[in-house]
Amino acid sequence: MKSYQVVAIDKTGKTIQDIIAAEDDKDLSQIVKSRDLYLLEFKEGLSTSDSITKLRMKSIVVFCRQLGTMVASGIPIVQALDMLQAKADSTKARKIFRNIYEEVQKGNSLSKAMQLQKGAFPELLTNMVMAGEMGGTLDQSLGRMSVHYEKEQKLNNKVRTASIYPAILGIVSIAVILMLVTFVLPTITGMFPVENIPWTTQIILGFSNFLTSNWIAIIGTILVMIVLTRIALTIRDIRIQFDKLKLLLPVIGPLNQTIYSARVARTMASLYSSGVQTLDMLETTSRVINNTYLEDQFIDVITDVTKGEFISKAIESTGSFDPMLSSMIYIGEESGSLGEILNSTADYFDNEADSALQRLIAMMEPIMLIVIGIIIGFIVISIIQPIFTMYESIGA
Repeated sequence: MKSYQVVAIDKTGKTIQDIIAAEDDKDLSQIVKSRDLYLLEFKEGLSTSDSITKLRMKSIVVFCRQLGTMVASGIPIVQALDMLQAKADSTKARKIFRNIYEEVQKGNSLSKAMQLQKGAFPELLTNMVMAGEMGGTLDQSLGRMSVHYEKEQKLNNKVRTASIYPAILGIVSIAVILMLVTFVLPTITGMFPVENIPWTTQIILGFSNFLTSNWIAIIGTILVMIVLTRIALTIRDIRIQFDKLKLLLPVIGPLNQTIYSARVARTMASLYSSGVQTLDMLETTSRVINNTYLEDQFIDVITDVTKGEFISKAIESTGSFDPMLSSMIYIGEESGSLGEILNSTADYFDNEADSALQRLIAMMEPIMLIVIGIIIGFIVISIIQPIFTMYESIGA
């Protein structure tokens, strides 16, 4: 599918500039005509599959909630999509919703239209929509997905909010340290003879001279390291080890285990409640965890379940999730209420993740303050010592 930059006139004579996705020029003319527009000129751009980017989580939540509500109210899917694209909260979302609307008008299913917007929608959502279409429960599937992504967005916001204070504290502290080292200390120590400068001050001065003389090379090295790290993480074997490290780090590892356990429970709950087959449920869950190491672990889980093993036992054998997850899944399998158990387990882990984040921040704040206080204290002492040395020499 191609995208066209279009200039057209509506019934009132107003000139409209827009980007329209179409298969070819003929298809473009039909789309423009269906909108009661008169085409003046057009220019072919990139294919829509190349130009489409991932939707924001907020837009996905709005898409699921509003479309699910309209479908449940009996509004035809085409009309619902038309209303949805007209109320989109951003230009990007409006473009993607319009593409879906036009694909459904051509006779494609909603899930197929979403798949054609490559990368715009999460795979989980597309699979859930497909399951809802097959089972005649599209409105319910969209409703579950709106709740799912609202919780996912809430957790992401908590992680982001929790990291703001440490980040600001770290940046301000580094700025203060650099200012003391590169400006204040050299100015004060420049007034004293070199032989009267204590060794602690000489160390800081050497560091200061290194920074001021090589700051371009230092910045360049940092940027190169960042780029090389990002490139290295695109290599699957390196990414697997990096994602595995996330689970093994002290303090942060257990927090990540809790977050991943919540994501697994919530995803499995949504898929199971929509009637998705067990193996398809596990396969889809593995791809939305956002951890390559755990994705590989789920291959073993799927293999074990294929051989007749309980899901709970297969997940427990990975050793990568909170033990509560496998225990709760086992209770659900034994009692025949796996869907309800998974939902309650996801809520439990959401609360645990929130509490763990608060504990982590509460622990990080005093540690950062102590470390920064020691560094700044050492610098201040290095500044004061030459002054005392000068007074002693004058007194002598």
